[in-house]
Amino acid sequence: MKLVIAGNGVGSVTLIKELKKLNFDAKIDVFTDEKRPFYWRPRLIEVLANEATIKDITPYNEKWYDSHNVKLHLSDPIVELNINDKKARSKAGKIMSYDAFIFANGSKCFVLPIKGNDLENIYTLRDYDDVENIKKHYGHSTKIVVIGGGILGIEMAAALKQAGENEVSVVEFFPYLLPRQLDKQAATVLKKQLERSYGINFLLGKATAELGGEKKVEKISFSDKTSINADVVIFSVGVRSNTNVAKKSGIKVERGIVIDEHLKTNANGVYAVGDVAQYDNVVYGTVPPSVEQARALAGVLASQNRTYTGSIMSNMLKVAGINLLSTGKTNPDDGNFRFASQGDMSRGIYKKVILEKGRFVGSIAIGIKTQEALRMKKLVENGESIRSDILKYVELAELSEGGMI
Repeated sequence: MKLVIAGNGVGSVTLIKELKKLNFDAKIDVFTDEKRPFYWRPRLIEVLANEATIKDITPYNEKWYDSHNVKLHLSDPIVELNINDKKARSKAGKIMSYDAFIFANGSKCFVLPIKGNDLENIYTLRDYDDVENIKKHYGHSTKIVVIGGGILGIEMAAALKQAGENEVSVVEFFPYLLPRQLDKQAATVLKKQLERSYGINFLLGKATAELGGEKKVEKISFSDKTSINADVVIFSVGVRSNTNVAKKSGIKVERGIVIDEHLKTNANGVYAVGDVAQYDNVVYGTVPPSVEQARALAGVLASQNRTYTGSIMSNMLKVAGINLLSTGKTNPDDGNFRFASQGDMSRGIYKKVILEKGRFVGSIAIGIKTQEALRMKKLVENGESIRSDILKYVELAELSEGGMI
């Protein structure tokens, strides 16, 4: 079978590995706009912090691709797809016929459409070249501002401080950090920990209205008529799926490329996984669902009757050195849920569980032991029923582990 894959991220690499495990006989061509083989994109933060090099985060060399019967086409993304003739064209003009075509080309960073967003010294962080461009300012910048208080924004700010930059600020539109993962109480605990550990400045509830300067960025103005100085600005305000090629080919696209339980689009022989894919109205945009989708697709291609039924949004991760758990429905907005929470600001710990019809559907934790965090995570992933008083699930005694899970 001839497989053509657009993209060389975690979804693509996982699919390749799973197909080899299944002894699936295929000739695979991978096309990417990257000029390097696969590297762990989440670990770019370590490179930004001067704690790792690109070599450290690149697990596979050209021999690995050869051993998996893969031809890797670097700096040569797919730019056109003919779903009727089952042919794809790359930027370099290569025409590839396929039996199955897989979109795994991820997403691109979103930049606020405001005045001044084209000034010099304004960046996003999506690939290794972005890291190198930002690092050119080390030792020369007086004030770096990250716009966006999500996971990546916070990690970037901490990395910049670790690298020795003096003044780093994070601007967030919402009134608290990580609004997709945390509730307000948990976000407050996290903010205090970050301020203590890194000395990051936070400006919350601020809508960025304009970037000012002659040629280079010098100032950020907000909708409330206040402003701050900045000589480097990094946008971290979300991503948008790379759907242009799919859309032009006639494939159904909404926020992402629409797929069914077999990871298939509305075009015969065309599939999608990862940040570019939309299943059941959701574009997940994180690593675990990308891996789950790729594994399911390997089974589909190998005729194992595999299906994908969605992913539970579960994050057990380290945000700027502070471990955090966020699983399932963390901020339900109607009255059909029960919850309990407890926190200790001085110790930097917090726990919350959410119930629906007697079953656990969400949990949040900051600064608790690994074993307890895993237990809370499994309560949600397994949809377990409550077996005792709800407050017992959020007790804080002996849970602290130096502020780390």
